[in-house]
Amino acid sequence: MRVTQQTISTQVTEGLQRSYQRLARTQEAITTGHRINHLSDDPIGAARVLGLLGFEQSLNQYEKNLNTALSAFEPADSVLDTVVDRLVRAKELAISMANDSNSPDQRLQTSKEVRELFNQVLNFANTSVENRFIFAGFINGTPPFSAGGGAVTYAGDGGEIFVQTSSISSIAINVPGDRLFQGVGLAAGVDIFDIYLDLESALQNNDVSGTDGIRTQIGRIDIAIDQVLSFRAEFGARVDHARVAKEAISVMKIQNNQRRSQIQDADALAVYSDFTRYQQAFQAALQSASEVIRPSLLDFLR
Repeated sequence: MRVTQQTISTQVTEGLQRSYQRLARTQEAITTGHRINHLSDDPIGAARVLGLLGFEQSLNQYEKNLNTALSAFEPADSVLDTVVDRLVRAKELAISMANDSNSPDQRLQTSKEVRELFNQVLNFANTSVENRFIFAGFINGTPPFSAGGGAVTYAGDGGEIFVQTSSISSIAINVPGDRLFQGVGLAAGVDIFDIYLDLESALQNNDVSGTDGIRTQIGRIDIAIDQVLSFRAEFGARVDHARVAKEAISVMKIQNNQRRSQIQDADALAVYSDFTRYQQAFQAALQSASEVIRPSLLDFLR
């Protein structure tokens, strides 16, 4: 069979191309630090790496959700702490003014401080963080609480906002304001705003022992304090849940990265050794090719 110069050139070129591809793949592995840079490098290993990358993205999203939850719990807990403080102050005033030694004028003056405490608690109930009212449920267009006509009305709803913390669990990042401040849905809930308004009225009317008198409000304030503290405890449990979940995610991310590294990362020593070997082979192939395809028509005519 006659072997033409074209046949030889084609074979030499193909051989050079294969040698260069091996060299290029090895150089890419050195640059990226990965032995798998394309699906063709290791189809099974590449599929496992893609799966681990997807799992890592899920963990990152869960971590963001937990950060959102923790950032929501902090201002809510601060508000509840302040509300308890204002309730304790109202109780102190009620106990002081329930004493028969106080005059009607003293009780009238004290009612002004009770009104100020009421206004403060109302403002705290309308707290917003990043343009979201934290006690309004799903509704966020207007402040959830408003005073008028001797009462406080709730414009929010009973919705609880949940964020996903894992593939099988979630956590609520809010408490509807009507439950917290007005006792809606609670077995023995009280309306904190009504307590302040009733205490103010009792002080103004010099009513110490009546049905809605000062002494009656002392017991109601105790119930209100317990009500707020129970929600603080609930928030504390949620914070613990979120922190434990974050720690678990951190561990899973480390383990996931280790598994991905074992599959994907290249052995540096082996890669550099292969690169040197393939580089030498490629140079030798180039040298051989220059000798094989150098003859021209003039060389045959000599």
